[in-house]
Amino acid sequence: MVKLQKHKAYTYKSESGKNIEHYKYIVTIPQSAISKAEWDEGQELNCTVNGNTVILRPIIGKEDDKR
Repeated sequence: MVKLQKHKAYTYKSESGKNIEHYKYIVTIPQSAISKAEWDEGQELNCTVNGNTVILRPIIGKEDDKR
């Protein structure tokens, strides 16, 4: 199972003085899926959205050049 988590990234004050909170979202992907996809830690991924589906693909030419 994969779970979506929401974490507070930072807070800043707007011009009106109101505190604005920003969040980042984290998905924990099982090691077996990472291995099968042949991804490496730190590898840059491209994120696209198709309807209600999020697709992650490696950016070709970045980490691939180091292999």
